[in-house]
Amino acid sequence: MDYKGGTYISQITSSSLETACIKWAKSLEISEIDEFGNKSKEKLIEQMKSNSPVLLNGLLNAWCTSAFLQKGTALINIVQTENISDNEQQANNN
Repeated sequence: MDYKGGTYISQITSSSLETACIKWAKSLEISEIDEFGNKSKEKLIEQMKSNSPVLLNGLLNAWCTSAFLQKGTALINIVQTENISDNEQQANNN
């Protein structure tokens, strides 16, 4: 998420794009984000429930959405990654 000149990156696990956005918004630590309080977080969560991320042209498994908060606009990029098992990861490292 880009918000008020800062970039905030986190990773979550979810079964769908829509639930990922909501789960991510709920997991944000407001103390780590400049000028972002409880009201901003609540507003962000509500917008993640109603906003549909847009697939980015020419990219695979990458979307964008935004949220309009009291003190500014948040631009949110979502990138889907695969969760590989420990066995697969070990085989890839050999």
